[in-house]
Amino acid sequence: MVSRKFPYDRRGKYEAGDENGDNTEGQDDVDGPHCRQPKPYIIDTNSPLILVDGIDGSGSTLDKDINEDNLKRSCRNNSSFEYSSSEKYPFPFRCIDLLAAVLSIVFFLFDVISDVVLAEEYYRFQRWIPFVFTISFIIIPHLVLNAINISWYCNDYSKEEKSEKHTKKLVWFLRGFFSLPFMLGPVVRNVEYMHYGFKSKSRSLSESERRYFYKMVLCENADAAMLRMIEAFLESAPQLVLQIYIIMTEANTDGLMMQIVRPAAMIGSGIGVSWSLVSYQKALRLSYNRKERKLSLLGVIFYYIWKSCEVAPRIILLSLSAAQFGYHMLVATCIHWILMSLWVGRQNQEMYDKMRDKIVHYIVIGYVLIFCFQNVQKGKTRYRTMFYYFVTFVENVIMLTLWTYFTHHKREWVYLAVIVSVPSCMVIQIIVQILYYKCVHPEHTNIWFC
Repeated sequence: MVSRKFPYDRRGKYEAGDENGDNTEGQDDVDGPHCRQPKPYIIDTNSPLILVDGIDGSGSTLDKDINEDNLKRSCRNNSSFEYSSSEKYPFPFRCIDLLAAVLSIVFFLFDVISDVVLAEEYYRFQRWIPFVFTISFIIIPHLVLNAINISWYCNDYSKEEKSEKHTKKLVWFLRGFFSLPFMLGPVVRNVEYMHYGFKSKSRSLSESERRYFYKMVLCENADAAMLRMIEAFLESAPQLVLQIYIIMTEANTDGLMMQIVRPAAMIGSGIGVSWSLVSYQKALRLSYNRKERKLSLLGVIFYYIWKSCEVAPRIILLSLSAAQFGYHMLVATCIHWILMSLWVGRQNQEMYDKMRDKIVHYIVIGYVLIFCFQNVQKGKTRYRTMFYYFVTFVENVIMLTLWTYFTHHKREWVYLAVIVSVPSCMVIQIIVQILYYKCVHPEHTNIWFC
């Protein structure tokens, strides 16, 4: 089970700043990866699971220093700070944040509903194997996802019992009810994020209450983004691989409805993966609570293009290779997973004390690294990034070459589409990634490549 040792460790320092009347959160004294944050009435400084992706330079204020899971501490009463203070509250809840939360809910629901409709179409056509796999890739990931969400709520509840801050029993019931029977954990988190956002702007509340809700905004945003990213790699990415595999291996006897529903479901899954990575990165930076760490709108666009062009070719090639080579591709993917997990374990992380937790952590990150890069270790990321992209680019070229040579679809449109789109995406990824770090990264002036 995923614990709160997911990124975010800023909270304890932030709260100390509240007590002293200064913002110590602004100092670059991060000591490593973090964990998913407890609520603002708890002080916890655990280590994280994933750090911000990045190629860091010689400066000490790059992605390597950003931690992910500690923003939710108790609100100390210090009326000398105003909500409008750009130093104390650099990221007030705005209309663009409301729009982003609504879009996150819409993309999530569209992804899930389109997959359910697709499974229903398979059932209606009595295509039992595609139906079983499609519905399994919906139910199992969402059960795991919402079980994780419930475990976080249970942890919050147990620690809240020891504090002076108490949430109504009805709220706890609704959180649990919509998380498991309805499996809407990410939606619940986003709704709470919007609720706290409106509260943090309310002039009818005291300054200490608004400050408390401001911290809750950052934390709920981080939790929602983290859940969405977990869902993307547990459900959306595998669902994409599965549907492309089905298209390539089964005769095209689908009706008009299937030809509409399946592309819609695949588009929803594709958007879900890319959007989750961007929202996670953005939430991570906001949790740092410093303006100079904020990702600009142009930075968000560049990051979205970069990650889309990184994940899309990977998913396409994995799917096509699985369709062409069957179990041989499954074995190759498992070998990649094992080697990446061992590589993560060799990075001398100190996030968990128990060996069991460490092993689970290595396995989870190794799985994520099948699709895209995620940094899990503080310090310079240049050489780790170069190593990972070198390995995956070589794998992509090998998969593309073998598929184009052995495939029986050489006279079909899909053949030309693949040999044009996949290399193009790989080139675009490199170009956009370089431009991102040199032009729009929050610390681009400190980043060097030579």
